[in-house]
Amino acid sequence: MTEPAPVLPDGVPRGTLHVLTPTYRPAGGVVKLMDYARHARAMGLAVQVWSPQAHDPDGPLFAIERLRDLVEGDHPTGPVRFHSRQRLAMGPDDLALISLPDNYEVALRSLPAGGSPHRVVHLVQNTRHTNPTWRAGYPTRLLTRPASRICVNHIVADEIEPWVDPRALLAVNNIGHDTAYFRRDRSPGLRERPGPVRVAYTTWKSAVGDRVAERLADDDRFELVALRETASWAELRELYHHADVFLSTPEPQEGMYLPGLEAMAAGCVVLTPDVGGNMAYCRPGDNCVLVAYDDPGGYVAALERLVDAPAAEVDALRASGWATLPHFDLAAEAEGLAGLLGQVWSRVRTAEA
Repeated sequence: MTEPAPVLPDGVPRGTLHVLTPTYRPAGGVVKLMDYARHARAMGLAVQVWSPQAHDPDGPLFAIERLRDLVEGDHPTGPVRFHSRQRLAMGPDDLALISLPDNYEVALRSLPAGGSPHRVVHLVQNTRHTNPTWRAGYPTRLLTRPASRICVNHIVADEIEPWVDPRALLAVNNIGHDTAYFRRDRSPGLRERPGPVRVAYTTWKSAVGDRVAERLADDDRFELVALRETASWAELRELYHHADVFLSTPEPQEGMYLPGLEAMAAGCVVLTPDVGGNMAYCRPGDNCVLVAYDDPGGYVAALERLVDAPAAEVDALRASGWATLPHFDLAAEAEGLAGLLGQVWSRVRTAEA
């Protein structure tokens, strides 16, 4: 995948972006860090990646097509350098990008002499940072400390804003996603083939899908299928393409919950609760069907109604889902990051003057 190259504002140095990731597991938060690494290279920045895990260029993270150019091929800024130690080598023109709160101290200790904490760019990808029970409350306390914060949508930004030092950057850069990878056109109506309605869900964040399956075990109108382990993108796409309906099961403090967006791209009818940041793309009654959180009865009732819903109603939900996708574009995310790096450096220079 090739997006238009973002352009850095004048005066932003072409230094190195140091990306700290806790793992190379292809979870959404880690993938987004790697997307930012790609955006930085496209702007002309060098990139170094730091993780306690050993780097595997043939692992599932870099099997994602758009991330392959981080580990192969030539690039004007040189190859991405991967490190397994936790002490960065930051120069005077460098920034650090973190997502996991625990990486803040590592980045802070690695700043160049006299370096401002505004050089630490904290990509905030969920709302649980304000939960005092998460990671013993450290992420909540961290919000009050100086850093440049970029949130993946306005829901996350609104949640953390009361905690953040008003002198620090707090900005929104709407998440971009490769929804074209999951896209699938559909024939009219709910079912694409004779037989039961195919209902898909995952179990790694919620057990509500299994509780729905138990209630419908003897109902031959439905066939339920689940992914029970963290899956590759290819496996997820196969699941969405197989299904007619997707049970979206985000956690209450999600930042975005991408499976619902991916299922929309695949033309599934999405059933979802109103929790976390999934409402950044969900418009109940327009591109999805609203159910109560963790309520198997609500999911079952919605499924039973969909079985007899007119084809025009299903097609309208599906069309609205597809119309949502351009708002979550990787090129727009890259352009947004370029502008925000200009704001980061403005604060850095003021603090270091």
